[in-house]
Amino acid sequence: MNFRTFVRKRRFALGLLVAAVSLASLIAAFVSNGDRRPPLQKGTWIWDAASVVEQAEDILHFSKRNGVTHIYLYVDRENVSPGEYARFIAQAGKQGIRVEALAGDPSWGWREKREHLQSFLEWVARYNTDVDEEARFSGIHLDIEPYLLPEWETDAPRLLEEWLANLDYAAREARRIGGLEASVDVPFWIHEIEVPGYERFSVGAWMFKRFDTVVLMDYRDRAEGSDGIVAHASAMVDEATSADKAVVVGVEVAPNDEAEKTTFHEEGIETMERELEKTRRHFQNYRGFRGTAVHGFPEWMSRERKGE
Repeated sequence: MNFRTFVRKRRFALGLLVAAVSLASLIAAFVSNGDRRPPLQKGTWIWDAASVVEQAEDILHFSKRNGVTHIYLYVDRENVSPGEYARFIAQAGKQGIRVEALAGDPSWGWREKREHLQSFLEWVARYNTDVDEEARFSGIHLDIEPYLLPEWETDAPRLLEEWLANLDYAAREARRIGGLEASVDVPFWIHEIEVPGYERFSVGAWMFKRFDTVVLMDYRDRAEGSDGIVAHASAMVDEATSADKAVVVGVEVAPNDEAEKTTFHEEGIETMERELEKTRRHFQNYRGFRGTAVHGFPEWMSRERKGE
């Protein structure tokens, strides 16, 4: 073999090696992108909408300090003006916090109350059209909870059917009139109920076919154990992963009239954060798990200030 032939063969082999390395890099990048999930969320509900007018700076500083990425802000059309919502949402956006339009009432589970849903959806769509992009709600967030009504004990099948019909309407209308993402709050036991007229089709699975994100009200004061946050969330996290949708696991920090195990009011903020971290670690490899949320914002902020 002469020298020129040797050089040509070496160049050819080197070219094959470079091509192989490039192909491997592309495959690795593709696999990495395929496995990449959005950053985990940390959400909170703010029902007192007037507080974002009176305490906007404090609320946003607290939220940033505590890793809040999503605020579910109640739409109070009587006491908060569109301009006041716009200022707060724009300020939140500068800190990387998304704001969802929150609304709901147990009575909205009945079909006859659909007009309230329609009015809410139309208001949000009109608001988002009228304001600059940075001041828009990122989506709608429904908290209806018809199982709190006395009729859930006496006429549950009809109430369940009408609730699901209203939710289906809301999710479709949100996208049709405003291109809005839609989220919904549900109790952790929702997967145990079947959709009326179907076998082995849970209401939990039904929710993932309509909503982008399901927020699970998983109100327990410890992560581990058979009655803990993780155990109660597992079925819905599995369902979200299979459906390629998102579930956020929510806990309570405010006092309530239910059992002590349903809130971190007694245990305090430090314990709550520790148990939430355990929950995040447990579900870290589940694509359907999208983060955590804390209900009871005024209590949370007040106790954090006091160092409790």
